Parts: sequence; C-alpha cells; structure tokens
Amino acid sequence: MTTLYVRTFNLKDSLGDEEVLAHWRMMMEKVVPAVKNVQGTRSIKIYSGAGALRAQITLLWEMDDAGVYERGLHDADIRQVLGKMCGDWDLTTASQSFHREVTPELIRALGGG
Repeated sequence: MTTLYVRTFNLKDSLGDEEVLAHWRMMMEKVVPAVKNVQGTRSIKIYSGAGALRAQITLLWEMDDAGVYERGLHDADIRQVLGKMCGDWDLTTASQSFHREVTPELIRALGGG
C-alpha cells in the first residue's frame, strides 16, 4: 500500500551559515540520491517554508509500502549520513508520520467486502 513518510524539522539554531550550507549540500548530494536508490521508493522531495532554509523543513518520501522505510534504515549509503543529518536537526521541534494512500481497495478491506 502506497505510504508517505513525512518528516518535519528545523535546523539547530547553533549552526553557522557554512554549516547550514554544508547540510544542504549533503542532503541534495548524498541523502536524496541514496533514498532514491532504495528499492520501493517512488519519490523524495524536500520543502522549506520561511526561515532561509533553516526552519519549517518538510521531507516527503513516497514509498510502495511502509517496509521501504525499514529497508532505507539498513541501506549503507543512508546509514553513512544518517547521524550527521539528524545531528543538524533540532529534534525538540521535529516530528514524523506515516500516511497510507486511501484507495478503493483499502475502503473495501475496511468494509469487509
């Protein structure tokens, strides 16, 4: 069942401009390509609200099913940057959620028919 992983976060206030720039380079050059290579990934996009690419950041990872997320956590390329990536985030304001696509099949399954 198609699943959307949503991660929202702000970067730590303590990061200087060069560190913020390095974070975004890592995200776009390493994290996004690594996630795209995880089998079952449909797309990954990152959006930023206000805050000069420091705040109101939302990562959207569309997957064939929720198991893709688990495969991603075991992927060597993702594991290589995971600590640095999350280390730059203000985890006190971060959140994550999983959303399944509502389809006629899901509705039928819930209705027992």
